[in-house]
Amino acid sequence: MARIRVVLDACVLLPYQLADLLLRLADAELYEPLWSEAILDEVQRNLVTTFGVPSEKATKRLNHMRSAFPNAEVTGYEQLVDAMTTDAKDRHVAAAAVRGHAAIIVTANIRDFPPEALSPYDIEAVHPDDFLQDQLDLSPAMTLECLQRQRAEYTRPRFTFTEFYLTLANTVPEFATRAATAERDSLPDEAPTPLEIVSNEAAHQAFFPDRDPHPSRPLESAYLWWCALLNKSELINALHGLTYHPPAWGDYEWAEQSLSGSGLMQFSERCPDDDTIVYAKFMPNVAHPVRAFGEIPIDSAHILTMVLCPDGLWRAWGLSHNYFPSAAEVRGEANA
Repeated sequence: MARIRVVLDACVLLPYQLADLLLRLADAELYEPLWSEAILDEVQRNLVTTFGVPSEKATKRLNHMRSAFPNAEVTGYEQLVDAMTTDAKDRHVAAAAVRGHAAIIVTANIRDFPPEALSPYDIEAVHPDDFLQDQLDLSPAMTLECLQRQRAEYTRPRFTFTEFYLTLANTVPEFATRAATAERDSLPDEAPTPLEIVSNEAAHQAFFPDRDPHPSRPLESAYLWWCALLNKSELINALHGLTYHPPAWGDYEWAEQSLSGSGLMQFSERCPDDDTIVYAKFMPNVAHPVRAFGEIPIDSAHILTMVLCPDGLWRAWGLSHNYFPSAAEVRGEANA
């Protein structure tokens, strides 16, 4: 049975987690991916200039895509570009879709591909959130299997169930919600809760068994920042010293209220595009540190973004709810 042919626009190949999932579904033969060299050039350019990915890492990523899908590249479309009536900067994408006999263009820039410009060629522009929901509807078992494998293979950083779907929700929120619910519903009723609430003393021993925490290490700095926040009347100077830009936090009351009753998770997550950014997670409604020994669906988390400063110490940059600030956001704020 012939698979549907789908052009992947540059904008959906830039966010790593989204692009990885799209390509895993293609590898599972749910559809046939297509792109042009111009699309990949746009991906590489934006990975370097906008996402801050080193040029050699961007090149390696795209070369891996080329080798994994040797038949994905569309050629010979250039003479069709001027005939396209989509947004001028995206006419090469539409032309590649026509030349490649694609039925769908997956793009986040839907307005650049009006239906009247594509319908003469029986092509439709589809947002990645809708496209992934279609795959979940059409092939639920395979889609969930791809998601589970993707999460299991992410070890640098390691992803929990909640972290995985929270980051995916940054680009495809409705799909992430539906997929998380579907995967949660597939768990057996008798599955144990893989969390253990521990005391502060036990957490100190479990999190840092071989040494006292030090701000030269991100999770340890987050732990020290949290301890200082909980005792800010006595440790306000330490709290200032562990905060990237203290004036932005005011009197810290809002941060204390946000984390009231929350517990620090044992594992942190590195930003995929910047090794100098790390996310520490706080699980609400726990009020104690939490040690994980498996996976559990968690609907909510507070994210403490830590940044590595020139003096070699990690400091708290910001606190968010169910949101991981991108490297571009952090750099933009940090460089302001």
